[in-house]
Amino acid sequence: MASVLKVDKLDPQSGTALEIGTSGDTVSIPSGATLDISASTLTPPATMPASSGANLAALDAGNISAGTLPVARGGTNITSGFVNGDTIQRVTADSTTVTGSTTSSWADTTLTASITPASASNKVLITVHQNGTGIANGASNFSGIRLRLMRDTTVVATMNEGCAYRYSGAVANNIGSASITWLDSPSSTSALAYHTEFSMDGGYGTGNVQWMGRATIMLEEVLL
Repeated sequence: MASVLKVDKLDPQSGTALEIGTSGDTVSIPSGATLDISASTLTPPATMPASSGANLAALDAGNISAGTLPVARGGTNITSGFVNGDTIQRVTADSTTVTGSTTSSWADTTLTASITPASASNKVLITVHQNGTGIANGASNFSGIRLRLMRDTTVVATMNEGCAYRYSGAVANNIGSASITWLDSPSSTSALAYHTEFSMDGGYGTGNVQWMGRATIMLEEVLL
Protein backbone atom coordinates (compact mmCIF):
# COMPACT_ATOMS: atom_id res chain seq x y z
CA MET A 1 0.00 0.00 0.00
CA ALA A 2 1.32 3.45 -0.93
CA SER A 3 2.33 5.77 1.88
CA VAL A 4 0.13 8.79 2.50
CA LEU A 5 1.58 12.12 3.65
CA LYS A 6 -1.05 14.35 5.17
CA VAL A 7 0.00 17.99 5.53
CA ASP A 8 -1.69 21.33 4.86
CA LYS A 9 1.26 23.00 3.15
CA LEU A 10 4.62 22.21 1.59
CA ASP A 11 7.41 24.80 1.66
CA PRO A 12 11.01 24.47 0.47
CA GLN A 13 13.52 23.90 3.27
CA SER A 14 15.56 26.82 1.90
CA GLY A 15 15.18 29.31 -0.94
CA THR A 16 12.05 29.48 -3.07
CA ALA A 17 12.33 26.34 -5.27
CA LEU A 18 10.19 23.32 -4.41
CA GLU A 19 10.75 20.07 -6.31
CA ILE A 20 8.24 17.22 -6.40
CA GLY A 21 9.58 13.85 -7.47
CA THR A 22 12.70 12.96 -9.43
CA SER A 23 13.43 13.12 -13.16
CA GLY A 24 11.56 10.31 -14.89
CA ASP A 25 8.84 10.10 -12.26
CA THR A 26 5.14 10.60 -13.04
CA VAL A 27 3.19 12.95 -10.81
CA SER A 28 -0.53 12.17 -11.08
CA ILE A 29 -3.57 14.16 -10.00
CA PRO A 30 -6.51 11.80 -9.48
CA SER A 31 -9.83 12.14 -11.26
CA GLY A 32 -12.15 14.56 -9.50
CA ALA A 33 -9.33 16.58 -7.93
CA THR A 34 -8.79 20.25 -8.90
CA LEU A 35 -5.38 21.80 -9.44
CA ASP A 36 -6.01 25.51 -8.99
CA ILE A 37 -3.25 27.65 -10.53
CA SER A 38 -5.47 30.63 -11.41
CA ALA A 39 -3.44 32.94 -9.16
CA SER A 40 -0.08 31.53 -10.23
CA THR A 41 2.23 31.60 -13.25
CA LEU A 42 2.35 28.42 -15.34
CA THR A 43 5.51 27.83 -17.38
CA PRO A 44 4.72 25.07 -19.95
CA PRO A 45 7.39 23.10 -21.82
CA ALA A 46 8.58 24.34 -25.21
CA THR A 47 6.72 21.44 -26.86
CA MET A 48 3.23 20.80 -25.54
CA PRO A 49 2.04 17.17 -25.37
CA ALA A 50 -0.75 16.01 -27.68
CA SER A 51 -4.11 16.96 -26.25
CA SER A 52 -7.63 17.89 -27.31
CA GLY A 53 -8.28 21.57 -27.89
CA ALA A 54 -12.00 21.22 -27.14
CA ASN A 55 -11.61 22.95 -23.79
CA LEU A 56 -9.62 25.91 -25.15
CA ALA A 57 -12.55 28.31 -25.10
CA ALA A 58 -10.62 31.56 -25.55
CA LEU A 59 -7.91 30.87 -28.13
CA ASP A 60 -7.38 34.10 -30.10
CA ALA A 61 -6.58 33.38 -33.76
CA GLY A 62 -4.26 36.38 -33.69
CA ASN A 63 -1.88 34.32 -31.55
CA ILE A 64 -1.35 31.70 -34.29
CA SER A 65 2.02 32.73 -35.73
CA ALA A 66 3.18 29.66 -37.68
CA GLY A 67 1.99 26.59 -39.54
CA THR A 68 -0.70 26.04 -42.20
CA LEU A 69 -4.41 25.65 -41.56
CA PRO A 70 -6.05 22.69 -43.35
CA VAL A 71 -8.57 23.19 -46.18
CA ALA A 72 -11.46 22.14 -43.92
CA ARG A 73 -10.68 25.09 -41.64
CA GLY A 74 -10.45 27.68 -44.45
CA GLY A 75 -6.71 27.39 -44.79
CA THR A 76 -3.99 26.59 -47.34
CA ASN A 77 -2.29 29.22 -49.42
CA ILE A 78 -2.39 31.69 -46.55
CA THR A 79 0.47 34.14 -47.12
CA SER A 80 1.05 37.40 -45.25
CA GLY A 81 -2.53 37.54 -44.03
CA PHE A 82 -4.21 36.77 -47.38
CA VAL A 83 -6.40 33.76 -48.16
CA ASN A 84 -6.74 31.96 -51.47
CA GLY A 85 -8.72 34.22 -53.84
CA ASP A 86 -7.91 37.48 -52.05
CA THR A 87 -6.85 40.63 -53.88
CA ILE A 88 -3.41 41.57 -52.57
CA GLN A 89 -3.08 44.90 -54.37
CA ARG A 90 -5.03 46.93 -56.91
CA VAL A 91 -3.79 49.52 -59.42
CA THR A 92 -6.03 51.67 -61.63
CA ALA A 93 -5.32 54.14 -64.41
CA ASP A 94 -7.14 55.95 -67.20
CA SER A 95 -6.55 57.93 -70.38
CA THR A 96 -8.51 60.57 -72.27
CA THR A 97 -5.86 61.12 -74.96
CA VAL A 98 -7.41 60.72 -78.43
CA THR A 99 -5.17 58.58 -80.63
CA GLY A 100 -5.86 57.86 -84.31
CA SER A 101 -4.71 55.35 -86.89
CA THR A 102 -5.40 54.56 -90.55
CA THR A 103 -3.24 51.44 -90.89
CA SER A 104 -3.27 47.81 -89.85
CA SER A 105 -0.10 48.35 -87.79
CA TRP A 106 -0.51 48.23 -84.03
CA ALA A 107 -0.30 51.58 -82.20
CA ASP A 108 -0.26 52.42 -78.50
CA THR A 109 -3.51 53.80 -77.04
CA THR A 110 -1.71 55.61 -74.11
CA LEU A 111 -3.77 53.52 -71.65
CA THR A 112 -1.27 51.87 -69.31
CA ALA A 113 -0.74 50.79 -65.68
CA SER A 114 2.11 49.05 -63.82
CA ILE A 115 2.14 46.54 -60.99
CA THR A 116 4.86 44.64 -59.09
CA PRO A 117 3.58 41.23 -57.89
CA ALA A 118 4.47 40.23 -54.34
CA SER A 119 4.94 36.59 -55.38
CA ALA A 120 5.80 34.89 -58.66
CA SER A 121 3.00 32.37 -58.03
CA ASN A 122 0.29 35.05 -57.88
CA LYS A 123 -1.92 36.04 -60.82
CA VAL A 124 -2.80 39.45 -62.24
CA LEU A 125 -6.44 40.10 -63.15
CA ILE A 126 -6.68 42.82 -65.83
CA THR A 127 -9.90 44.68 -66.61
CA VAL A 128 -9.91 47.12 -69.55
CA HIS A 129 -12.68 49.36 -70.90
CA GLN A 130 -11.84 51.11 -74.16
CA ASN A 131 -13.97 53.27 -76.46
CA GLY A 132 -13.42 54.44 -80.00
CA THR A 133 -14.88 55.43 -83.35
CA GLY A 134 -14.38 54.08 -86.87
CA ILE A 135 -14.83 56.22 -89.99
CA ALA A 136 -15.03 54.53 -93.38
CA ASN A 137 -13.26 55.94 -96.44
CA GLY A 138 -15.95 54.91 -98.89
CA ALA A 139 -19.49 53.61 -99.21
CA SER A 140 -18.45 49.95 -99.26
CA ASN A 141 -15.25 49.94 -97.25
CA PHE A 142 -15.05 48.26 -93.85
CA SER A 143 -13.59 50.18 -90.92
CA GLY A 144 -12.95 48.26 -87.72
CA ILE A 145 -10.74 48.79 -84.70
CA ARG A 146 -8.88 45.80 -83.34
CA LEU A 147 -7.73 45.90 -79.72
CA ARG A 148 -5.09 43.91 -77.87
CA LEU A 149 -3.72 43.77 -74.33
CA MET A 150 0.03 43.81 -73.77
CA ARG A 151 2.31 42.97 -70.85
CA ASP A 152 5.42 44.97 -71.67
CA THR A 153 6.17 43.60 -75.18
CA THR A 154 4.19 40.35 -74.79
CA VAL A 155 0.73 40.01 -76.35
CA VAL A 156 -1.63 38.80 -73.61
CA ALA A 157 -5.01 38.92 -75.38
CA THR A 158 -6.41 40.16 -78.72
CA MET A 159 -9.93 41.31 -79.59
CA ASN A 160 -10.50 41.54 -83.34
CA GLU A 161 -12.94 44.25 -84.46
CA GLY A 162 -13.92 44.75 -80.85
CA CYS A 163 -13.91 48.49 -80.22
CA ALA A 164 -15.65 50.37 -83.04
CA TYR A 165 -16.55 49.42 -86.59
CA ARG A 166 -18.78 50.32 -89.55
CA TYR A 167 -19.61 48.95 -92.96
CA SER A 168 -20.97 51.85 -94.96
CA GLY A 169 -19.84 55.34 -95.89
CA ALA A 170 -23.46 56.49 -95.69
CA VAL A 171 -23.00 57.11 -91.97
CA ALA A 172 -20.28 59.49 -90.79
CA ASN A 173 -18.89 57.19 -88.10
CA ASN A 174 -19.74 54.45 -85.66
CA ILE A 175 -18.91 54.78 -81.97
CA GLY A 176 -18.45 51.72 -79.80
CA SER A 177 -16.65 50.33 -76.80
CA ALA A 178 -14.99 47.10 -75.76
CA SER A 179 -13.97 45.46 -72.51
CA ILE A 180 -11.24 42.92 -71.87
CA THR A 181 -11.03 40.87 -68.67
CA TRP A 182 -8.00 38.58 -68.48
CA LEU A 183 -6.32 36.55 -65.75
CA ASP A 184 -2.60 36.66 -66.46
CA SER A 185 0.13 34.42 -65.03
CA PRO A 186 3.30 36.51 -65.37
CA SER A 187 5.38 34.35 -62.95
CA SER A 188 7.34 37.42 -61.93
CA THR A 189 8.09 39.74 -59.02
CA SER A 190 9.40 42.51 -61.29
CA ALA A 191 7.50 45.65 -62.25
CA LEU A 192 5.08 44.82 -65.09
CA ALA A 193 3.59 47.43 -67.43
CA TYR A 194 0.23 46.48 -68.97
CA HIS A 195 -1.14 48.58 -71.84
CA THR A 196 -3.43 48.36 -74.84
CA GLU A 197 -2.74 48.74 -78.55
CA PHE A 198 -5.10 49.15 -81.52
CA SER A 199 -5.05 48.92 -85.31
CA MET A 200 -7.44 49.21 -88.26
CA ASP A 201 -8.72 45.93 -89.63
CA GLY A 202 -7.51 45.66 -93.21
CA GLY A 203 -6.16 49.20 -93.04
CA TYR A 204 -9.46 50.74 -94.20
CA GLY A 205 -10.76 54.04 -92.92
CA THR A 206 -9.74 55.91 -89.79
CA GLY A 207 -9.98 54.74 -86.19
CA ASN A 208 -9.71 56.76 -82.99
CA VAL A 209 -9.58 55.57 -79.39
CA GLN A 210 -10.66 57.63 -76.36
CA TRP A 211 -12.82 59.52 -78.90
CA MET A 212 -15.79 59.83 -76.59
CA GLY A 213 -14.05 60.12 -73.24
CA ARG A 214 -12.16 58.10 -70.66
CA ALA A 215 -10.68 54.62 -71.09
CA THR A 216 -9.78 52.70 -67.93
CA ILE A 217 -7.54 49.83 -66.88
CA MET A 218 -7.43 48.03 -63.53
CA LEU A 219 -4.79 45.55 -62.38
CA GLU A 220 -5.42 43.29 -59.39
CA GLU A 221 -2.87 40.89 -57.94
CA VAL A 222 -4.75 37.86 -56.67
CA LEU A 223 -3.69 34.84 -54.63
CA LEU A 224 -4.85 31.65 -56.35
